[in-house]
Parts: sequence; structure tokens; C-alpha cells
Amino acid sequence: MRGILGLALALSLAVVPAPAAAALPTEDASRAIGPSCVERVAIPTLDNVFDIEWSPDGWRLAVVRYVRVASGEHAGGYLELEVLETLDLRTGQVRFFGEGTRPAWSASGRYMSYWGFEADYLKVDDGEKTLADLTPTNPEYRWSGDSLVYFERSTIREWSVDELRTVRKLDFADIPHHPADQVHWSGDGSRYTVTRYDAERPEPERFVAYTEAGSLEAVSFPGAMHTEWRPSGAQLLVRYPTRLEIRDEAGAPETTIPIAAGAMHQWGPDGKTLLVRGPATAAGGDAFEEVQVVWPSAGTLTLPNLLGPRSFSPDGRFYSGTVRTGRHQSRLEVYRCVLLPRGEREPVPDLAARAARLDEGTGRLVRPVQGPISQFMERGHTGIDVAAAFGSEVVAADDGVVRAAGWIANGGYRVCVGHAAGLETCYFHTAGPLVRAGERVRRGQPIALVGMSGLTRGPHVHWEARFLGRIVDPLLR
Repeated sequence: MRGILGLALALSLAVVPAPAAAALPTEDASRAIGPSCVERVAIPTLDNVFDIEWSPDGWRLAVVRYVRVASGEHAGGYLELEVLETLDLRTGQVRFFGEGTRPAWSASGRYMSYWGFEADYLKVDDGEKTLADLTPTNPEYRWSGDSLVYFERSTIREWSVDELRTVRKLDFADIPHHPADQVHWSGDGSRYTVTRYDAERPEPERFVAYTEAGSLEAVSFPGAMHTEWRPSGAQLLVRYPTRLEIRDEAGAPETTIPIAAGAMHQWGPDGKTLLVRGPATAAGGDAFEEVQVVWPSAGTLTLPNLLGPRSFSPDGRFYSGTVRTGRHQSRLEVYRCVLLPRGEREPVPDLAARAARLDEGTGRLVRPVQGPISQFMERGHTGIDVAAAFGSEVVAADDGVVRAAGWIANGGYRVCVGHAAGLETCYFHTAGPLVRAGERVRRGQPIALVGMSGLTRGPHVHWEARFLGRIVDPLLR
């Protein structure tokens, strides 16, 4: 089945002209890297990108986006397949890899790895050819320098260009199970967390383990929405509804940072600096906003309010993300980060034109997360499943008032929003709500974080719609 779909995908892309090379960025010593990422860079068109990974040199991006392929076997009449490409900002060249996801670069940038769609291989590429076809049993892996660490059945393995070795054997109770468990490696690959969810309980079980030795050790963070490692090193961030907690490498609390309920956090280009952007709407696209540096120092950045994954190049020269070009469409954009001369102001995007594009056609509901549809409405399935990265934002599909926000068995943490004319949308399996019942929200406003709560296998949002109490297809509204 996948072979036929892969052929269909190749044929569908073959008839679409490759993106034309654009006016790409050049070195300009007079424009120093600075805290204002406001200068849009012309790049080839890449639509519906939902994962972005910068190379260590800051000039290449590995992007995953979804493309539609006709399929009469599915309720929507099509599939949204995940394809992997790389973009070189210096040349404008886009290299197509085919179906693939979860790209990552080695520390030197010499190698890039990615997960195969069939979930049975991990490829390592050197820019010209495939160096390795590995067979992990869990898609979570980590580069440690130019060595790649991953799970394979009851072992932790390490690949390098010179050898493939077994790091250690795992006891049965310590084996992370895909896709039921959520695994996250520390930035240096020295340890990892395992989170196990229960469809009947709001609090998951959380564990920490060292890569080289040691069993899973239980940790408790009551009320936490999710945990994540700092991109570099081995400090753990714990996200709560109204605070962020940083733990040191020994696991002890280091600092607590109060935040607003709907605030979103992200890491700076060095992988050590923590940023927080306040509760914001993204209904129109990419208005600029002031983002606070909250740890370990303080400051302010001017960034575009983009959608989906937002990320800096490692040298801080560029900032990337996506903007909406339709209710279910988006486009990759890259901004240069500069020191603005005294008196110069940020350019103002044409938000009215973007909003008008969102209002075109008969429907109004926007896709609540940046990611592909993994399951349509069909017999026994009452909504649309949209895959997305763990911890990313879930947004309201339209203006409305929050009717429910909290835990229910099987559905996990969910948010339901009442809209005009008797329509209601609900978002299930989140890591936790960012809003409360009775709160008014706008289309595109973050209302929850993607998670795996309730009865689910893998991070996604189950998106339902009801009209006057009757289940309807949100894609048609």
C-alpha cells in the first residue's frame, strides 16, 4: 500500500515545478546580528511545513511538510503524507528526500538523520549518499557529537561512522514502548525521560534514566503539563499552567519563572537562553511582538508571531516559522535578525490581506495545529486527528467562548469552545489547557498544548465539531 502511495507522491511532485531560486541572504558585515528579527528573507516556496531543524552552520534547514495525495480509500478522498526536504539558504537549492520525518543534524553538521515513514528504519545521510539504515524500535533518538544514540528493542545502541556498538542492555521494565510512552533525550544525550500515560488518570508516570547506566527512576511533578530538556546540556524544564521550573543537572529545582496562563516558551539560538512570549493571537499571520528573555538573564527581542515550530539558526542570524496562507495552508518564512539603526522601525506586514485570505471560501474553521491529518471522520471515529509535535500549541479554530477545559477519562485534557450559530469545537488529548471555562478566545489563539493524555497512541489532537449537539465534520465548517 505504501509503495503505491509513494509512487503516487513521486508522480504528483514530478509535475510540480521545483521552487525557483530566490534572492537569498548574503554576508553583510554592516548588519550586525541583533535582537530584532524583522527583515524577511526571500526563499523558495515551501508550503505546509510543520517541522524545522537548522544545521549547525546556520545555512541549511531540514524541513518536514505535508503534501496531499489522492486516495479513494480514505474518507477525505486524500492522504496528507509527510515529506522531508533540505533548503540551502546560500544557493536556494531544495533537495527532496521523499517520505520521512524527525530530521536531526550531527554536531558537526556532517551528517543528517531522519525517521522513515514506515517506522522501521532510521537513515543517516552525508549530503551525497545514505551511510546507514538503522532499525530502532522507538523514533526518539539523539546525536551526541557525531554519534547517534537510539533504542533498539531491549538495548541502547550508538552509531558512528566507524562503528555500531551496544551502549547497554535494558531490563524489561525499563524499555520505553512506542507509541504508548513519550521519550525525550537530554541535549547532550547523557540521559532521557520516559512519560507513561493512563487513559483513566490525569497524572502520568514520569521517569528519568541515564543513557550509559542505571534503571528508570520515578520523578514526580504534580500538575505539570509536560517536561522537556534544554536543547544543550542536561537541565530539565518542567512546564506548569502558570510557571516554568528549571532543574539543574542533579535534578534539583534551580529557578522558578512565573508566566501568564496562555504564555508560550521557547529556547534561544544558544540552546541555553529561555524566552517567553505572552498570551497572543495568531489569527492573521505574522504580526511582530515583543518576546521576553527570562533566563538566565533578562532582555527583549522583537520577533514575528509565526505559527507552528519557531526556531533560531544556531548563530542567531535567522529566525524561522510558518504563516497561514489559508484555513488549512501555511508557508515557511525566514527572517534575518539584525541590530536596527537608531530611529529605524520594524516593517508592518499586510495583516488585512492575510486575514482576507483566511476568510475566503465557505468555511471559517482553521486547522488547530500545524501538522498533517492522520485520520479522518469515519465509522466509529467522531473527529479529525491532526498529528503535531509534543508541546506545540493548539489554537482555537474560530472566535468563541470556552465552555469546558479540563480532564475527562479517555479523552484526556480537553478544551471545548462554543462558537456562533450553535457550533462547538473540542480538542482532545492535549498536555493541558491554557484557558479557563468562560474565557473568550479569538480564532488562532493558543488554548492548549499538544500532548498524549487519555486514550491515545502518539502526540496529536482529536478535533471534533458539533452543530446543535450533532457531530459534524470540522473540515466542512
